[in-house]
Amino acid sequence: MYMMRNVINILLLSLIVSLPLSVAAQGGNDAEKLLDKAVSQIKSDGGVQMNFSITIYDASGDKQFKGDGVLKIDGKRFALLTDEMKLWCDGVTQWSYIASNNEIYISEPNADDARAFSPVHIMELYKNGFRSEFDKARGTAKVNAVTLISSARGNEIKKVSILLDKITNQPTLLVVYYENGTYADIKIDSYRKECKFAAKEFRCREKDFRGAEVVDMR
Repeated sequence: MYMMRNVINILLLSLIVSLPLSVAAQGGNDAEKLLDKAVSQIKSDGGVQMNFSITIYDASGDKQFKGDGVLKIDGKRFALLTDEMKLWCDGVTQWSYIASNNEIYISEPNADDARAFSPVHIMELYKNGFRSEFDKARGTAKVNAVTLISSARGNEIKKVSILLDKITNQPTLLVVYYENGTYADIKIDSYRKECKFAAKEFRCREKDFRGAEVVDMR
């Protein structure tokens, strides 16, 4: 059970990681340019909210978990909300809540946190060992398919397949493959742009989590 929770946590983080993965791919191949265009679109859409569903499979292809979540992005601010884990960042302070531990961790995002969580800085992950190519097998008349393949040793994420709507260039599906054979489908069920988020949506209200231990790491 602990291993499955850990996979879920890594997967949820990878949702943020995967969507804007190629911000730094300017001037690269056509697959990189397409991803860069998608990232630029997300950033130009202002406040973005994505409702998504996750299905996790083990190495044998057996379903291990299914759940839903919401991702909100507004510049350097973001919120990732699921039953298992919740993350908030208002650009200055970061909060994370792990339901299984009933603990809230407070920190000041540093460079490493930015690489792990912030879409604005995720370009550094791309620089550190992912190459991109078109996936003709997954592409259709309605979607473009791009695969990101890790070339770095020790990376828990081995490969990410991204489907982009050909008309809107918005992400519709991500398939994340892990080194241990586990893989997951992340389906973007809805994509809303130009959302007007209140500042409180990117901050944790500690009083909403009765009995939770607060660990201030600042």
